[in-house]
Amino acid sequence: MAFTFHIHDTSNPKAKAFLEYIKTLDFISVEPNETEEFKLSSEHLKILNQRRENRLSGKSQTFSWEDVQKTVRSKRKS
Repeated sequence: MAFTFHIHDTSNPKAKAFLEYIKTLDFISVEPNETEEFKLSSEHLKILNQRRENRLSGKSQTFSWEDVQKTVRSKRKS
């Protein structure tokens, strides 16, 4: 059986006590959701959006991992 709890204010003393308590129970595993805690800054979002626009407009290009490996290997040989 699995349940998901959303604790919006982890600085709340009651929330901290609850989390610490359930971590002590041997039949419960606590797995934090790292993706919810991570947020990009507005500056990083601007950079990503610019890179996306460049890619979609053809101003920049992408390479497959295989192509990158071939390029590096050919430059190492010369």
